[in-house]
Order: sequence, then structure tokens, then C-alpha cells
Amino acid sequence: MIFICTFVLVTLLALLFTKSIKNKSYIYYLSAGVIAIITSIYEILRITSNMKIDGFLLTLEKTSIRGLISISFFILVMYAGALNSKWTITKSLRSIRAELAILGSITILPHGIIYFTRFLILKLPKIISEGTFPILYISYIGVGIIGFIVMIPLFITSLKKVRRKMKGLQWKKLQRWAYLFYLLAYVHILFILLNEKEIDWLRLSTYTIIFGGYMSLRLLKYGESKQKQAFVLSQSSN
Repeated sequence: MIFICTFVLVTLLALLFTKSIKNKSYIYYLSAGVIAIITSIYEILRITSNMKIDGFLLTLEKTSIRGLISISFFILVMYAGALNSKWTITKSLRSIRAELAILGSITILPHGIIYFTRFLILKLPKIISEGTFPILYISYIGVGIIGFIVMIPLFITSLKKVRRKMKGLQWKKLQRWAYLFYLLAYVHILFILLNEKEIDWLRLSTYTIIFGGYMSLRLLKYGESKQKQAFVLSQSSN
């Protein structure tokens, strides 16, 4: 499964090169930008001139345009805030959480821009002319657009220069929109998988376990924080 392989490689990159990503983040941003640009150029050429590649290069390109690299980065960002903060792996991920979010945002740009453009130019006129209304297709496009819009301010405010200009409380309030983004990402993926001719239950189960596991951990962590707050208040009142 391509997604699993991509996720494993991205996770290894994050854990093995944590200090490098933290100290030389611009190199990784530039690399992600190059990948995004090359992917976009190929997709434009594929649509306009029927250009084709095959083999390993095609696999890499599909991994990029389908957002598999991006969602792998975002999953690490998600779990960095959900896992036990005392664990070594959590500390490593939390130290580069902003950088991982930026990498995820950069690598999702081709997916969002190309698919939206293709929808407007190719798919929407066809839908209108045929008088059809593919519910699942329209749904995952709509959810994807909303998710992309929600991601943009999260992406921009993850940049150090922008973050420094914001008040701490203001930044935290804005970053809470990340929860909505994660939900929209899962729903978007869910609709895509359900829209296929044959549902890939393995992929569907994998994503559901990942996002469901994250939600469970966040709720557990939220419950623990509330218990601590209640305990502190009770102690102060005594």
C-alpha cells in the first residue's frame, strides 16, 4: 500500500533528521516546494498535451498529487499533540511540529490547486451539460475546498516570522481551527474512497483507524486536563 510506505518514510525522515529539520528548515521547505512545482507542471502538461510517464516516476508523482506525502506530515502533526508528552518520540515530533505542518501545507498545494482547477475547467461543464449530479464527487470536492481554505491561515501562521507578530492567545485560538481541518481531511478522504467503483476496505480501515485513534487520544487528553484543573481548583479552595 503506497500510503503506508509513504507514511513510514515520512515518519523516519522526521525522527532521524529532527535536528536538521529544526535548524535547516529552509532546505526542507525548498525541497518540498520543488516537489510541488514539478508535480504541478507535470499535471498541467498531462491535462493539456496528454504527456505520460510510467514506472517508478509515475508512482512518485501519484504519491505527490494525491496528497499522500502531505497527509503523512499532517498525521505526525496530529499525533504530536495527542501522544504522551513524556515519550521521546513525542518530544521529537513536538520540537518540529510547526515545520512538519509547513511541509504538509507546501506538499498539499498541487493537490488542492490542480484538482480544483480541473473541476472548474473539465468536470463542472460536463456535469452541467449532462444534467447529472454525482453526490459523492461534488461532496468530496466541496469538503476539499473548505479544508484547503481552512488550511491557508494555519499554514501562514505556522511560519516563524508571522507567528512572532501575533499575540500568544490569538495564535492559539487560530490554531484550534486545525481540529476542523483534520476532520475535513478525513471526510474528504472518506468520500473519495466511497466514490470509487470498488471500495478499498483496507485503505478505508487504515484511515479510519488513524483518525479515529487520534480523536480518542485527544478526548482522553482533554478529559485528563479537565480532571487536573478540577483537582487544582479543589485544592486551592480548601
